Amino acid sequence: MEVHHHPKVEKKNFKEYFLEFLMIFLAVTLGFFAENIRENIFENTQAKELAKSLYKEIYSDSVAIHQKIQGRFEKEGYIKYFVQYVRDSNLVNLSPNFYPAFTSTFISTLTIIFQPKDGILNQLRNSGALRYFKSSALQEDIGNISVDIANLREGNKEEETFRESKMRAFVIAHYDYKWFEGIAAMSEQKLKDPYVEDWFKKLDMGALQEPQILNAAQFNRQEAANLASEYLVIIRGFRLILYNQYVKTNHQLLETLRSEYNIK
Repeated sequence: MEVHHHPKVEKKNFKEYFLEFLMIFLAVTLGFFAENIRENIFENTQAKELAKSLYKEIYSDSVAIHQKIQGRFEKEGYIKYFVQYVRDSNLVNLSPNFYPAFTSTFISTLTIIFQPKDGILNQLRNSGALRYFKSSALQEDIGNISVDIANLREGNKEEETFRESKMRAFVIAHYDYKWFEGIAAMSEQKLKDPYVEDWFKKLDMGALQEPQILNAAQFNRQEAANLASEYLVIIRGFRLILYNQYVKTNHQLLETLRSEYNIK
């Protein structure tokens, strides 16, 4: 019967075990720190790129809303003229300024409706990338502008509802669309400009056939003035509250982005 002799294995002392444990621990720890550093570098890079994209979107809207606010000022002036005119002026031999005011009050909307862009904001929210922005101030500014965007869109809906439910029937009954088609055709030939108010400034209005108030016998001066006045209250109120608030929030977010990410 054969007897197998096992080779003698030298036992390690405590110091050797401790050194092995220490090396493994250091390797794991260094790997952990290296992964954290790599992840932080990635997140910081992502945050900077996303901040630049967000800045471009918000800055573009800052330009657009100032243009729309100016458009609202102009429209408010036209509405005031319309209201004053229909209260006591001649409704047969119309002033040359009456139909531009009538048109701006009841027809034109492009110059006053601000449609905020939030594509990058939605991308940040839906992808979870908002976590890359570590600044609490930036997080707060983004939350504030999201609220203001929602409020603006709700305001736009209210304005549209008023135009559709209260103003459309009045326009169909009394507005001279033949005159409008004439000025639209002239604009298409000479200006190719989408903004009606600009047509009045740049075209020869005297070359058009004189407009008239349709169904003049049924045209109620007080009702017309009240309808336009109520619309003026709405668009002026939204300018003072919603639009001005968005301007402030927009400016604050741009300032924070510039400060946090050195954007110029």
